Amino acid sequence: MSFLGELQRRNVFRVGIAYLVVAWLLLQVADIVLSNIDAPAWVFQTILLVLIIGFPIAVIFAWAFEMTPEGLKKSGDVEADASVTSKTGQKINYLIGAALVLALGFIAWQNLAPGSGPTFTIVGEAQAAEASIAVLPFVNMSDDASNEYFSDGISEELLNVLAKIPELQVAARTSSFQFKGENRDISDIGKQLGVAHVLEGSVRKSGVRVRITAQLIATDTGFHMWSETYDRDLTDVFAVQDEISVAIVAALKETLGLETVAAPLGIKAPASTDAYNAFLLGQLLIRKRTKADIEASIPEFEKAIALDPDYAPAHANLGLAWRLLLDSGSTYGTLTLEEMLAKAMPHIERALDLDPELADAHGVMGLTLEAQGQPEQAITHFEEALRLNPSLTNVRNWYSSALSNLGREADSFRQIETAYRLDPLSRLTGSNYANHLAQRQRFDDLEPVLERMDQIDPAVAATFRGLVLGAQQQAAEGAITLLRGVDASPDNLRLKAITAISGLGSMGLGDEALRLWPFPDDGWGVIQGGTDYAQILEMAQERYQDDPDNPDALDNLAGAYFEIGDQEQAEKMVARHLAKLGPDARPLAFTNAIFAIGAWARGDEATMLERLTPLEVSINQALEAGIDVSGIHWGKAQFAFMRGQSDAAYEHAERALSIGTISPGNIASPYRHLGWDKIPRFKALRDRYEAYLAAERLKLLTVACSSKGFESWKPLPETCALLDRS
Repeated sequence: MSFLGELQRRNVFRVGIAYLVVAWLLLQVADIVLSNIDAPAWVFQTILLVLIIGFPIAVIFAWAFEMTPEGLKKSGDVEADASVTSKTGQKINYLIGAALVLALGFIAWQNLAPGSGPTFTIVGEAQAAEASIAVLPFVNMSDDASNEYFSDGISEELLNVLAKIPELQVAARTSSFQFKGENRDISDIGKQLGVAHVLEGSVRKSGVRVRITAQLIATDTGFHMWSETYDRDLTDVFAVQDEISVAIVAALKETLGLETVAAPLGIKAPASTDAYNAFLLGQLLIRKRTKADIEASIPEFEKAIALDPDYAPAHANLGLAWRLLLDSGSTYGTLTLEEMLAKAMPHIERALDLDPELADAHGVMGLTLEAQGQPEQAITHFEEALRLNPSLTNVRNWYSSALSNLGREADSFRQIETAYRLDPLSRLTGSNYANHLAQRQRFDDLEPVLERMDQIDPAVAATFRGLVLGAQQQAAEGAITLLRGVDASPDNLRLKAITAISGLGSMGLGDEALRLWPFPDDGWGVIQGGTDYAQILEMAQERYQDDPDNPDALDNLAGAYFEIGDQEQAEKMVARHLAKLGPDARPLAFTNAIFAIGAWARGDEATMLERLTPLEVSINQALEAGIDVSGIHWGKAQFAFMRGQSDAAYEHAERALSIGTISPGNIASPYRHLGWDKIPRFKALRDRYEAYLAAERLKLLTVACSSKGFESWKPLPETCALLDRS
């Protein structure tokens, strides 16, 4: 008999397979049990080593010995006609089958057990750098569920310490914390976040004592690289965090052979545990990003400051809370700029005085300066914040926005790409990245991002799918998609507002857009895009009187005066608006176009070019960076026309009207102020666009006015009557 035949007869292959399956099951059970009893890593490693050593022994034993009715004998001593290896082989087959059933059951339990959470599709997963890590939220093992914020705070402090190590790539908090409460496979988490290592652990807090367990795991193998348990008084919690971070760095340094990794700096602790608890609770609230939660965070930060007036992070976060309560389209409150600055700036400045290297404080300072129209100064603080802590993707989002405001679109896109790589499961980062891709008409790249967003926030995915359809000359289908998204997420005010403006207002259904608009006391978002210029001026004056130092209020009032034909008042407001801006932002402000159009109308070419040239440079840079949206082309068309480049103006105007919808007010402006209504081809262009919109409106109303309409929007009878007149 051949050697392979003899191996098969003696059941060597079967024994090897059975051994591997059973060993795998034992390792899975051991991993779960040992993790729950906080066993040190060497216990698991010992079990693994024994099983590895046992494999060749089992195979050799199967070759050398045979189980017979008379007992165990050497295979060479058993006569061929007395051998029972075939019967033994059947028994081993049964064992393999039973072990496989158990293995499949275990895998199913891991994926389907309660608490396993939603399964994120691995979309465009990043290649994990060896020196990369994600800090998962530590599990609260305390009897009191209200200690959850404390265990989260431990995780976050460790993340912030590790993020300060230049050689180490650290996944952002938002994405890491997506896995909170989930029983997820470590390798899957590694693929989702693009990291080679994961730090996880638990916190058990009882009275004045705390037990913190931490373990560092390689995501490719699932093996524990290091683990430790710390029992300390709560007064020592910051020292424990320092110990853990130093141990992690040492483990990574040894495993990866890194030479330049420095030990992390110690955590600057508050004066008391009560101050720290109040700070952590405030952080928990402010991250929810609702008006009520942001307001509720303020007393907690104030309590932390009262207990420890020199605790810089509490000052920085209190400043952020007040900044977020500014009345603007991208924030959550009703404060005027003056009110916000009076409340926020003292705490932001105090935080920086106490700790000039506090990354969060620099980030909030940048965000506050940008609200004042100072993007160039804001960028300085954003860059310093990211130097100190590269994993702060909220700051990277703000930085990207500031770069865009200064016309640096290519740099802006690079920052949002980096943010998405570090924070792929963040709603904010994913939304901003999707927006950048949509602006560049990169719809193939956009779809995987939206597939991931379907699982994080379906309302955001619905928003972009609706807007993309509009950009593809399917305005009705886009509006229908947006409205279905509102039906599915009726409490999502942002989606409702976007749908009102982009889904209804831009299609000429301004009155219906106001009915859908989620802020009944302030319809400015819809009205400013319409053509009721008297109403626009009245509202702009009211907003200016409420907040006269706000650059946005001055911008809006200048535009309102311009549209009613009061050029003198418009230019006064433009001058005041520009005076509020920094030197780099000033020439790029679109209010300069009001001066330019006035100069063009009176034949003052020098003044026109002075105001127009920086705006043209900014638009050209956007086009070179790949941005291909209606607004950019519409502005380019008007500037080219004022320069006497009528053919180029027509080409850009045609492009603008073929890749999306534009608000009625913006459409009307060049026809009223540049005389396009008297030029046949420009007039014909608008006529074609309005015919397209009319047809799309009828498609939308056919659905909206039928039994298959929308829960969120029921058109008025007179609106549905448009169908009868078509």
